[in-house]
Amino acid sequence: MLEPMITGLQESLPKSIGLLPFDGGVTGCVRLVKEHLNWGTKSELKAEVLCGIKEIGSVLYWMGLLDFVLREMDTMNFMQTAPWLGLLPGADGQILNSQDGGDSPVVSLFKSTTVAMVSNRGCPSPGSFQILSKQAEAADLLYKANLNTGSVLEYALAFTSAALDKYCSKWSAVPKTGFIDITTSKDFYRVYSGLQIEYLEESVQVQSNSHERLGDSVAWGGCTIIYLLGQQLHFELFDFSYQILNIAEVEAASVIQPNKNSHFAVQGWESLLEAMKKARRLNNHVFSMLKARCPLEEKTACAIKQSGAPLHRIKFENTVSAFETLPQKGA
Repeated sequence: MLEPMITGLQESLPKSIGLLPFDGGVTGCVRLVKEHLNWGTKSELKAEVLCGIKEIGSVLYWMGLLDFVLREMDTMNFMQTAPWLGLLPGADGQILNSQDGGDSPVVSLFKSTTVAMVSNRGCPSPGSFQILSKQAEAADLLYKANLNTGSVLEYALAFTSAALDKYCSKWSAVPKTGFIDITTSKDFYRVYSGLQIEYLEESVQVQSNSHERLGDSVAWGGCTIIYLLGQQLHFELFDFSYQILNIAEVEAASVIQPNKNSHFAVQGWESLLEAMKKARRLNNHVFSMLKARCPLEEKTACAIKQSGAPLHRIKFENTVSAFETLPQKGA
């Protein structure tokens, strides 16, 4: 269970974590993050949390691969059965019926065959052909009903979202003011942000094998939880690694002296910064996939009175598109 382990890391976060100062430079900001994340005594707990997130990510990634294979099989089956069912692929990917409401080719074929054989007085068993005609109609209905098969990845995301509902109050607390909580938030995205930067620091060490052991599944699991909790924007704004990358860009751009390497200002941090860039690209890829395969409705809304006081936060439940297709109890 991740919940008690995440709670342990939340309790170890400082009471206040502000935005990293640009004037501190990369070196100062990395040192400041280490001071904030006082998880030195919780190395085993961090490892267990990362492994738990990795398991979630591995399952979702495997579901994505399985979904890709199933879609290929569906395409092959469609190519084989579409001519018999009288179906055509539309320009936008939709399936069109070429018969305009009439019988499909396979049904028409067996019906005409049955009529011809039954009308023949020498037919030894006309009832058999009538049965074949009925079976052709049944096969036509069954194939058409199963053309639009569900996505196993969307099912997995829907179940994950439903499982996260019980932890929303602990992992995604609603700010009292209704505005984004920058300094005192202990939401899941803040915990994962700390795990990510420490994981990246370990991965660039010469003798570290953390990436070989955990791989990209950590990003798949962590970003999926962040997305389903509605914290993607918060994560992209306040993630420690992203902030350091922004500071590195400003610091590198400030070096305008001639005959100087443009990376002079961040010298010594090249490996870590490159690892952060790769992590950001991977996170963006996962978020893009999630938006395409699991679109969420607007989760929160906030208005401000003319006096400047915020209205009470209006909260909408996350609605996963695939959730409507899940089997219901008693169905």
